[in-house]
Amino acid sequence: MPKTMLANATINAIYLADPTHLTELCDELGDVSHVIENLVFSPMVKQDICFARDVWLEPQIVTFNSISEAVKLLRAAGKYWYLYPLENIRRSRLIEAELRNLPLLTHTFPLQEAIPAIGCFTLLDKNTLVYSAKRWKKAPLGDFQFIEDKTNPPNRAYLKLWEALSLGDIYPSAGDTALDLGASPGGWTYVMQTLGTKITAVDKAPLEPRIAKLPNVTFLQQSAFALNPADLKHPVDWVLCDVACYPERTYELIMQWINSGNAKHLIFTIKLQGKTDIATLEKFKKIPGGRVIHLFYNKHEATFFYPEPTQLQIG
Repeated sequence: MPKTMLANATINAIYLADPTHLTELCDELGDVSHVIENLVFSPMVKQDICFARDVWLEPQIVTFNSISEAVKLLRAAGKYWYLYPLENIRRSRLIEAELRNLPLLTHTFPLQEAIPAIGCFTLLDKNTLVYSAKRWKKAPLGDFQFIEDKTNPPNRAYLKLWEALSLGDIYPSAGDTALDLGASPGGWTYVMQTLGTKITAVDKAPLEPRIAKLPNVTFLQQSAFALNPADLKHPVDWVLCDVACYPERTYELIMQWINSGNAKHLIFTIKLQGKTDIATLEKFKKIPGGRVIHLFYNKHEATFFYPEPTQLQIG
């Protein structure tokens, strides 16, 4: 059973995988001790991991004899705990029931209240508890449960930008300038407009009319790739890009903006093609000061941040 398997292994981190990207996560890590469902046990604390939904840092694997003993261990280690059920579900739930109730886990955007530290735990068998009070991301399971806006955005792409801004804990200030490259129909433009930015949407296809009419929205009908960053008279605070293109073109566009010095923040979607090419993502990871993460709301894609927000650093 897992307890026996892990007895002599060095486990310095446990990575939570999205089930659709478990293979990619293991390929990224390289050094994997064990995989139990969507939990990947590893001796490595990898700083530039992309495909982990969350990382349990400083995990503890302990034996216990009773539910009260397990509860006592968890209470001593932290205030709030989230159960990730694997084995002995009923016994796990009995432990969970004795712990402090979690704060509300559904959120409006932008986040109105800070999320407190929440640890995660699971059972590997009847008497083996795995827990970690220290985790990478604030939200349990690594994703924000947003109260969706089903009325105003023209598509669901807005959720990616909600997540990116919330995850990095970086939000534009009112009056900031922004460019949304490949903006149509305007999901990301809508998000930035609600936050008070003066945003220029760039696309060959038009914005949805009600988005185009919003205050502080300007539309430039041309290709996102035809806009030369070096030609800007003034730097912009935010450059966003969710355009559908090959990763190589996205990489070239990112480097143009970084080298121009005319953008303070970049958030770009990397659209992956066919089988995920880890080597391609490594090229993005090597951009100094950048960060690549597969968001919960990403599909077959990843998101590039520049510069890397402090909140995205592991450890």
